[in-house]
This record gives sequence, C-alpha cells and structure tokens, in this order.
Amino acid sequence: MSSETFEERMKLMYPNMTPEEIAQQKKNVEGCIGFLLVVICFLILYSFVSSASTTPNHNLLEIKIVSMDFTAEPNNNNKNSTQQSHYLPLVSARWDLLIRVPGELVGNDICLQGNLQASFLYKNVTLVTSSLHSYNELELGAPQLLTVSAVATGEDLSGAIGKEIMEAIKERNEVQFGSQLSLTDCREETKKGTVSYECDEAKLRFDHLGSDQIRATAYGDHPTCIIKE
Repeated sequence: MSSETFEERMKLMYPNMTPEEIAQQKKNVEGCIGFLLVVICFLILYSFVSSASTTPNHNLLEIKIVSMDFTAEPNNNNKNSTQQSHYLPLVSARWDLLIRVPGELVGNDICLQGNLQASFLYKNVTLVTSSLHSYNELELGAPQLLTVSAVATGEDLSGAIGKEIMEAIKERNEVQFGSQLSLTDCREETKKGTVSYECDEAKLRFDHLGSDQIRATAYGDHPTCIIKE
C-alpha cells in the first residue's frame, strides 16, 4: 500500500505546481469532501424523518362518534306531587351509538372480525355497559361504521344520578353522556385481547318529551375517542 502524502502525489502528477498551489488544491479537495459528507448526512436524516412522518402513529388515530341517540321511558305509574315537582323516575333507557373507525386501524389494531362493547357514563359515573356486539367481514384498510346499543333499567338509573339526568332535561333540555369503547385487539405487540378507547362527552338535545317516552339526539361537533392504555 502506498504511503505517499497528498503533496507528494500532486508533485508527481504536476511537477510544475508550486507548494502554495498544492496547499490550495488540498484545501479545495478537503472542502469538497466535507460538503459531500454534509449532503450525505442530510439525505439520511431527511429519509428517516420522511419515513417517520408517513407512517401513522396508530395511538394518535381517533375513532369518531357519528351519532348517539338516547331514548328513555318515564315511570308514569307513580305520580304523587312530590315526585312530579322534581322528576319522574325512569323505567328504562337506551343508548344507540354509531362510530366511525379510520381505515388505518382496521386490520392493524382492530381485527377484521371481533367484538365491540360500549359503556355509557354520566359525569364520569358508568351507567350501563352493553353486551358484546359481534362484527365480521370488515374491509382491510377501509373506514368502517359500527353500531352498538345498551339498555339500562330503572334500577341502574335510580338515586342521585337519575335525578340529575332528569333535572338536566327539565332545566336545559339537553344532557351530556360520555362513553368508552372496547374492541378486539389485533396488535402483535399486545396480549390483552381488547383495545380500549375513551371518548369525549356527546351533547344530546331532546326532541321529544312525551309522557310515555323522551328522546334525545347528539348535536354539534362529533366527539372523538382516543386509545386508553
């Protein structure tokens, strides 16, 4: 292997070059090498950042609540004046929920075939949890609409919670319910079997306040649900 220095090689190649010209040429070569190294480092960094930005962070992807409907049956069999001045107890209540799952989650985080379960809350207190709702044949990578319903009994809605709900209906003609979702988990790195999402509260406005039934429908912005680890 040759041990010639840069100056010696330049002298052999260009015998007429002065030492000053050789030194200047060396600086030029070193500058070019430095510039090339900077460009290479920039390209590597850009490639890494670009790859990271185009790969979605599934933990940040949101499920949206498309609609939430609430239907309740007041108890009209007990109509003493004390109860009517405050509230009519509810015999039962039903929540119907429609959610939109983004395509990036379908088949990656959430299985193409599995179960969906929802809990409904009032002021962070769980009122009722639905039974497991089975779904199948979801389309890989495509957004999906899923439905789930839950029914609460009068016992579930008795006491202070039931009173607060009815007072909200009476005073403001609206009520807010929170929700939590549980879906079959297909992530390879987890062993839980289900993936949970916590949703923003939905604002519901009552469009029917009959003696036999009261109904409310969500309005305003669609609440979002984020993963709950």
